[in-house]
Amino acid sequence: MSIVRVFEIIGIDWFEEEKRGKVKKRRKVLTISLFIVVVFAIFPPILAPMVHDQDSPRSALREAIYKDGHPYQSFFAFIKKGEYQDHEYGQRYDVYWYDYNSPTGDTATICYAKENENEKYEVACGTGP
Repeated sequence: MSIVRVFEIIGIDWFEEEKRGKVKKRRKVLTISLFIVVVFAIFPPILAPMVHDQDSPRSALREAIYKDGHPYQSFFAFIKKGEYQDHEYGQRYDVYWYDYNSPTGDTATICYAKENENEKYEVACGTGP
């Protein structure tokens, strides 16, 4: 006599228990996944001031975007170092990010980051010509 048959005689459906286990695993995976999504949705505005300091030019650029009122875009902005370096303004960077306040949405911003005497970076940004 097989073990499955013994369970059937006792009144326990072996396959039903197996299905419940799969449902519990799916529910656990779904709960953990949703928790991770919520964490990624909530924490960028909270962590931005701690993460974006002015120790590097890219970090200073992200802080400027954050201070402009765009905490999520400060994490997802694409920053590309330009070839031009101005003596007055510093190194040129092309910053691509989505600005919800802009009529066009996509905002290609030209920024300059220059290191000051405190070893921090000053940022000057504009949309270009």
